[in-house]
Amino acid sequence: MQEYFTLIYKCIVIYFIIIIAMRVMGKREIGELSIFDIVIYLVMSELLAISITELDESILKSLIPIATLALLQIFVSWVLLKSKKSRDIFDGKSVILIHNGHINQEVMRKERYNIDDLMIQLHEKNIASPQEVEFAIMETNGTLSVLEKSKCKVKHPIPIINDGVINNEVLKDLHLDEVWLSEALLKQGITSAKDVFLAILQKDGLFVLKREIPSTDRMAK
Repeated sequence: MQEYFTLIYKCIVIYFIIIIAMRVMGKREIGELSIFDIVIYLVMSELLAISITELDESILKSLIPIATLALLQIFVSWVLLKSKKSRDIFDGKSVILIHNGHINQEVMRKERYNIDDLMIQLHEKNIASPQEVEFAIMETNGTLSVLEKSKCKVKHPIPIINDGVINNEVLKDLHLDEVWLSEALLKQGITSAKDVFLAILQKDGLFVLKREIPSTDRMAK
């Protein structure tokens, strides 16, 4: 009987440990999990499973590695927030599978993504043919985002500037260069790409969202 009470006690404690750990590490939907997130959660679940089944072992032995993993997750998330290059390494990059109705077969081969998968996901979005698609983007979390020709308002779905970093690949796709970008930013009173949080080329012009000064920096001034 004592074993059953111990098992119930451990399940209750671990239940709250999981909730606290998830809250500390941040909210994300399952479809938004990166490879790093999945690895962390798998290792955590294995540690907790061992803690439950090993009735003679103290639950504290599982708390230390779980706390270590939670802190590691927080640290890596902070690094990813600060560095676009780190995000590209950990999460990968979004790739365009369809542009203006044309399927990029080379990219599909690189991503090991077959035509059946593509058509299934297009059908799920009520699209019968790639000809209806302006852009189909394979996101870093593995989902397919589709912009229909009739609704698309951008010339390129991937930002030209992301958190102060210029995406030269996008400029190349658009047959533009940094000289054009600098002139376009100057027209909006911006002298440096580092001051831009987001810049997307829309069909009606360049949409620019400036970086906000963190509250801590404003207080320091």
